[in-house]
Formats: sequence, structure tokens, C-alpha cells
Amino acid sequence: MEIQGKILLTYGALVVLTLAVFVIVAASSRGAPRPYAEVQPRGYGVRRVWFWSLLAVLVVAFGVWGRLTPYSKAEAGPDTVSFPIVARQYAFENMPEVVPYGVPVVFNLTSIDVNHGFAIYDTQDRIVGQVQAMPGYANDLHVTFTERGKYIVRCLEFCGINHAFMQGSFEVK
Repeated sequence: MEIQGKILLTYGALVVLTLAVFVIVAASSRGAPRPYAEVQPRGYGVRRVWFWSLLAVLVVAFGVWGRLTPYSKAEAGPDTVSFPIVARQYAFENMPEVVPYGVPVVFNLTSIDVNHGFAIYDTQDRIVGQVQAMPGYANDLHVTFTERGKYIVRCLEFCGINHAFMQGSFEVK
């Protein structure tokens, strides 16, 4: 199942769960009102059960689905190709012209002036991965390209008046 299907399935499950909670609350609130002193202990008990149940569900959800990201993963290994990129106002220096297809790639980013974003978009203009380029820091973006074609790199951090024109490209072959 593709990531879009997993996201849709997760969203659908959350919608059904939310609707079930609303139905349960609506059904339990029918009837004549009772004195507060009579319903308070039960109300606090229900609140405590809901809190701990929700906490347990969230911990499990983050543990299971937290690793499912839309970004491809690449491990640094002996066949990994590395590209050191330097971002500066309004250009990316050392951008490769060709990046290998199906091989783990690491873009090692830094900046020499201000913060920059480094976002890679595929041939359908979908974001593949993103990392910040900051002065004095080196950040790595690990990617394994699974589609051939021309990829566009755009700056996602406002870096000055010509920020909108800061982009580069490379070909995956």
C-alpha cells in the first residue's frame, strides 16, 4: 500500500473513532437531568478512563506510524554518493548535473550567509525531501531516487529579496 493509501486509511479510522465517541456521548446524555453530586464521581471516573485510553492510543499511534514518512530513506554505505552543497544568497553552489538512479545519495548542506531551505521536487512537482542549510552547520539529506528525470531544488526559507528565484536542478539517470 502506498503512503497516500496509508494516510487515507488512518484518517478514515480517526473519523470513525471520533463519530463513535460523539454517538456514545449523545446516547449517554439522554434522559432527565440528575443532581451534580450524583453524577460527579462517575464523570471523573469516565474522564480518567478516557484520558489514559487516549494517551495509550496516541503512544501506540506515534510508535507505529511515526516511522512512515513520505520521504525515501537511504542509508550511508560504501556505495553512497555524497554531494557537498553550499547555499548562498541566491544560489546553490556545487550542484551536481547528474545524480545516480537507485543509489543512496547524501546531500551535505551548509550555508555561508543566512538560513536557506533545500527542497527537492520530483518530475510531478512533489516534494521528495527537505533540509535546512544554516551557517556553521552541516545537515545531511539522505535520498534514494526511484524515478528518472529532472528534479528541481528550491529554497524554502526566505533569504532575501531574490529568494523566489533561488533554485537549481539536476538530472537523475
